Order: sequence, then C-alpha cells, then structure tokens
Amino acid sequence: MARYTKNRMPTKPLQRLTRSDAPLPPFHITNRDCHIVEAVARLRFANVPQIVRVVGGSEQNVGRRAYKLFRYRYLDRPRNQKVELTTFDGSPPLVYGLGSKGAQLLAGRGLPFSEKLDWTAKNSKARAPFLAHTLAVAETMLSIGMACRQESSPHLIDHHDLLPYLPDRTRHSDDPFRIRVTIQPRDVPKALKQKDPLEIGVVPDRLFSFHHDDDTRQNFALEFDTGSMDINSKRVVGKSSFRRKLLGYFHLWRQGLHTKVWGFQSFRVLTITPSEVRINHMLDAQREITNNTAEGLFLYTTPERLAERGPLGDVWITSKRDGIYLLDRK
Repeated sequence: MARYTKNRMPTKPLQRLTRSDAPLPPFHITNRDCHIVEAVARLRFANVPQIVRVVGGSEQNVGRRAYKLFRYRYLDRPRNQKVELTTFDGSPPLVYGLGSKGAQLLAGRGLPFSEKLDWTAKNSKARAPFLAHTLAVAETMLSIGMACRQESSPHLIDHHDLLPYLPDRTRHSDDPFRIRVTIQPRDVPKALKQKDPLEIGVVPDRLFSFHHDDDTRQNFALEFDTGSMDINSKRVVGKSSFRRKLLGYFHLWRQGLHTKVWGFQSFRVLTITPSEVRINHMLDAQREITNNTAEGLFLYTTPERLAERGPLGDVWITSKRDGIYLLDRK
C-alpha cells in the first residue's frame, strides 16, 4: 500500500516522476529507441499503449525502453500527471514527453524538432487538463492513421510532416502552425459589441492532410473539444470560447490566410465534441458567425460516432446535413 504524506498524497507514485540520483551505467541508444523518442515527439505527449501503436512490439518491452530513455533524459515524465497517478485506482499509464536530449537526437537525424527549446521546462509547465487534452488529440490522430492504412485509403501527412509543404516563410518561423487574423468590428456579430479590430491567434490542435493517388490533397485543422470550453461567450477578448475559434477560422478562410500561411488551396475544420447536444449549440454559433454561409468549412462529430464507424466513416455533421464522409471532396 502506498504511504501517505501530510497532504495525503501517496509518495510512491510521485517517485515514478523523479529521476534517481544514482550513477548511470553506459547506455547505448538503439534505432528502436530513436523510433520511440520520435513517436513521443510527434504526438507531443503519449503513454506507452499509444507509443506501441506507432512503433509496434509489446507494452512491457516498450515500457522498459521508455523508462531507460526517461532515466537518460531523452524522454520526460511530466510532473503534472501526479493527479492521475494519485487519484485513480489501479496504475494509469505514465505519460511521456520529449526530453532535451531527445530533441538533440532527433535534430541530429534531420527531424523538425528544435534542440534550442528547453523541452523539459515546457513539459514541466504542462498542466493536467492540457496533458489529458493532448492525449485525446493523439488518440484521434492514431485512429486516423490506422484508418489510412487500409487499402485504397489516402496517405496521411500529419502535422510535423507537413512542414516541407508549407511556404518558405512559414516553414522557417518559430510557430509555423499559428495564423494571426485581424477582424474588423463590422465583421463581428453585433451582439458581441466589438468596437475595435479583433486580433485572434488561430492554432489548430492538429493540422494534417490526406494525399491522394491523383496527387491532390485534402487539408484539415482538428479541434478536440473536451466539453469544458464556453461556446457562446460574448467576451471575445482575453477569454477562450468556441465562438472565438469560429471567428478566427472563418475570417482566416475569408482572407485567404490558409493559402498564404499554410499553402492550402482549401481546408476544413474538424471538431470532435462530447455530445450531439453540444454539436447543435456549436452549429447555432457557427450560423451566427458566418451569417449561415460556408456550410462545408466546419464539420463536427463525437467520440461515440468515431468509435462506431471510424474517422473515415459517415460520422461527420455540417450545418446542412448529417452523414458526411471526410473523403467526400464535393
């Protein structure tokens, strides 16, 4: 049984997040280790079951290598997962993030992960809700990747792999996936009473493309909604809301910034949200923001729909109809 301190937090789970001060024996990093580090980096945060779905093998063996990579600072175990480790019954999978030595390793292999960033510091600032959200996004992309392995399916180009396709200026920026959009007061719904130009930074949870055999691409921005974000907040300055996201995406599309910054001739915004009721509220907000235009720009679904028929199934909803397939390019 775990021993409790004065604040009633069991010490043993927390020790799993701390590296030992004991001297380390020589460590030879293998090609498989490199694949594990790369898998974590691409997903931003990942647990061992998710890593296994990328690199293969058994959870036991991958878990052993991940532990060694943690001890030798190629991977980190973010400390803010301590809530899950000390609250829930059983032993939830440990979450890993890219460590500073791991970034150096990947940069040395020519992969797009900056060794100049202090990844350990970034990981330490990741709070529990952000970790949970990132794991959910990773789970979504793993299911999309699995669906794309089926015969006659398109090739998935996921997030970091899009960098070579982005315009030169974007590719060499510090934050290539962010678009800053300026919206004039006349283009904001009157109910929001916006008197000054509104600046919104649009950063998708994930950017990805489907590459087809005819050398065409479908491009998507993914938003994973956990249900905690306000949908219709009238405050659009200094507060996150889904209405604010809709404003940002709609106007970057109207201004053609998706082409200028990302090099996309077209794109669609995919939102995964917990319930059908919440989708209906989002559709109402979308109709207000877009004046009931751009029906095909935004698509919605739920985790339940995805689990039943998969991300390439007829599980997506627009403001006009239900039963949309992502591969439908009409």
